[in-house]
Amino acid sequence: MTTHSRDAATVVLARDSATGGIEVWMLKRIGTLKFAPHAHVFPGGAVDDSDSELFPLDGGPLVRVAEVMGVVPHKANQLMAAAVRETFEESGIVLASNRHPTTWSEQDRQDLLLGRTSIAQLLNREQAHVHSEDLIPWAWWLTPDYIPFRFDTWFFLAPVRADVEPRHVLEGEAVEARWWKVAEALEANRAGEIILLWPTLRVLLDLNQWSSVSEAVSHRPVRLEQQSG
Repeated sequence: MTTHSRDAATVVLARDSATGGIEVWMLKRIGTLKFAPHAHVFPGGAVDDSDSELFPLDGGPLVRVAEVMGVVPHKANQLMAAAVRETFEESGIVLASNRHPTTWSEQDRQDLLLGRTSIAQLLNREQAHVHSEDLIPWAWWLTPDYIPFRFDTWFFLAPVRADVEPRHVLEGEAVEARWWKVAEALEANRAGEIILLWPTLRVLLDLNQWSSVSEAVSHRPVRLEQQSG
């Protein structure tokens, strides 16, 4: 029997490495999780009900982003809201125009985790906007139907400045997190030192083609096509 999939968003935080190439931020999942234990992953997770609230978007109409993602605007809003929310929950990084770390507190993060607020409410409180260039639709992966925990996942590339640093790891889901140079992560995977899910590996292989984040962005997909993996 085919298991129903849940919509999800994953964010590839990417910055230029001081020694050349691209760095991405990944977490190592704890071994007791049912889905992808011990794997190194990008921040992300399933869409929840609060992600349906309309949030402020700059850089172009939502319908244009939705066309690239291959979904209707309402679903694009949900997925982008989930992407911003999960990134803040798991890294402390706010993918919005107001990114000063002191304006987004640990209490805000806890309120999100406990469902006491939504990412749209926090953005509106801070008069912050998500710019379409800060959250670029990059890939679309569906977990194969023979796997019991399935996700229909949209990956977003999120360029960040070199001085932007994550502030915390989400307790109960990850045991460690750090910046990885893309080439080093691929080599660690080849050596059996880290576990990468197939979609994560494919994203890293894509990014490894380019010497900078801006070069990668210049090769962004025109329209996403769903892949299985």
